[in-house]
Amino acid sequence: MSPVSWLGTVWLVPLYPLVGALFSLLWSPGLISRTGPRPSGYVNLLMVSIAFGHSLTALLTLSGNSAAGQAAIYAPPSFHWTWLQTAGLSIGFDGLVTEPGLIAMTVITGLHVLVQIFSIGYLEMDWGWPRFFGALSFFEAGLCGLVLTDSVFFSYVLLELLTVGTYVIVGTWYNQSLVVKGARDAFLTKRIGDLILLAGVIALLPITGTWNFHGLQGWAADLTNNAQPLPPGFQLILLALVAGPMGKCAQIPLHLWLDEAMESPLPSTVLRNSVVVIGGAWVLLRLEPLIALSPLVQGVLVVVGGTTALVASLIALGQIDVKRALSFLVSSWLGLLFVAVGLGGIGVADHLLLVYPLPMALMLMSIGTIVISNVTQDLTQLGGLWSRRPLMGIAFLAGAAGLMGLPPFGGFAALRELLELAAHSQLPLVLGGLVLITNALLSAALMRVFGLIWGGRPTPFTARSPEVLWLMVLPTMLLLGLVLHIPQLLVHLGVYKLSPVPGWGPMGWPLLLSTLLGAGSSAWFYLRPHPLAELPSGLGGLQHWLAEDMHTEAFYHRTVVALVVGLARFSAWSDRQLVDGFSSGTGGVAMEGARRLSYTTSGRSQTYALSLVLGVLLMAAWLLSR
Repeated sequence: MSPVSWLGTVWLVPLYPLVGALFSLLWSPGLISRTGPRPSGYVNLLMVSIAFGHSLTALLTLSGNSAAGQAAIYAPPSFHWTWLQTAGLSIGFDGLVTEPGLIAMTVITGLHVLVQIFSIGYLEMDWGWPRFFGALSFFEAGLCGLVLTDSVFFSYVLLELLTVGTYVIVGTWYNQSLVVKGARDAFLTKRIGDLILLAGVIALLPITGTWNFHGLQGWAADLTNNAQPLPPGFQLILLALVAGPMGKCAQIPLHLWLDEAMESPLPSTVLRNSVVVIGGAWVLLRLEPLIALSPLVQGVLVVVGGTTALVASLIALGQIDVKRALSFLVSSWLGLLFVAVGLGGIGVADHLLLVYPLPMALMLMSIGTIVISNVTQDLTQLGGLWSRRPLMGIAFLAGAAGLMGLPPFGGFAALRELLELAAHSQLPLVLGGLVLITNALLSAALMRVFGLIWGGRPTPFTARSPEVLWLMVLPTMLLLGLVLHIPQLLVHLGVYKLSPVPGWGPMGWPLLLSTLLGAGSSAWFYLRPHPLAELPSGLGGLQHWLAEDMHTEAFYHRTVVALVVGLARFSAWSDRQLVDGFSSGTGGVAMEGARRLSYTTSGRSQTYALSLVLGVLLMAAWLLSR
């Protein structure tokens, strides 16, 4: 196939995993029963591998053409598919193949290949393969479509499909009550942001005349060049547009869904916490030209992102469930990305987005090998695994280093850029301190997880920790190599013109110091022979307060939920007493009047004649009075 064909047919990449998901339906209801459910997993793995091969080849083709100066010959193609055209309104799927999109799609499909191999070992004895593997492939199809589309409307549609996919995959083990609650709460929480986003998308079209991201970018540029004021109410539209990414990226106050989604099998957690959550961040970055028009919206992003980054990292320090501890760190890291967008650093936000997925996936995969072999994910029941599972410990440390401000790993360069961006903002001390404190807390939380699992002495759960299947170890080791080479890969792709470590500048020193302070203090506290799972009692229940998400869920129950329940009860009362009461009352009056009128029927003709005369006299008097 020629290079033009690889690029021109990139739109097929989302279809490969979608075909695999559809084939899973043949095994899900038992139409194919003699083979058992395992072939559905192999079919999905095959289709995902084809998608990865196609996207990687297209990326290499585009990068090679750009490096050789042949971009004019092999221009990135665009495509259009009309979905609805009526009454002057045309809605279509506009796609544009760009290098950032191909990089994102290669990461998405590559991680799906590794995770599906990992899942074959993790769910070896599970009978829910068709539903689980089909849901994973459905996720991949939606994410690949999201990075290809150039339409904010279809971005919303694809985000909605991912919300449905979250509900399905979180409810994989639906015979457990906590799983059902987690799937329901995750779905409903994400729906709040989705509905607000829909309102913004609908209101955007009459003002800008387009839903295409590049068209919106041109509209924003014209508005800026002509020094025109923002249309009335446009800032409210922008706030509605950023509400969707806030929900998808689990930002406060829409962050509880990610914690509830941890009830799903761990392989799906790997994908959700690494690539699914950044779907909202991808849309946010595409909307940045519009966001730059409003200092108010930029300020909101900084406040929301900064609050989430700080609060979520604190909450992670109090979690005893390892999956939930890492899920809050996801919110914290993406909060830093929101801060970068709010400060106008679109390049910094891009780098934060690029260096995030692989280290997080690596940490969760290494944790998965521990959870499956030790039958617990409670950090207080683990420990002493360094002598038994050193390879997975090294993998976790590499992933953690990739998200810390620690050279020469990928996270250091991105966090250093964010710190420099904060230093040149209007509040350099506040925002710079926020970045440094968040980095220290992230480092401490990651080292805490490592210490509680691999440090200390073995517990009854880990005294005989068996090795896991090679199907789980192999993808973890492959991912370990990729994480270690992230800086070199970014240089090769042109993200960094030079190596990110040499000439790191003065901002690198405080960042490194905050990393060493956070990770070092946590290592001293949790790597001792008897690591403490709880903070000292003198701190007055701080551990419990953090473990309960600072009682956020209880606060929501007392405020938002109580308000909704109160409104529902008032609506039921008004419907019962006012609507039904009025209908029943008028009907009762009519029936009572008919009953009393029936008493006047006596059969005497003179009575009827008198009634008729009186009626005529009354009508005549009424007419004469007018």
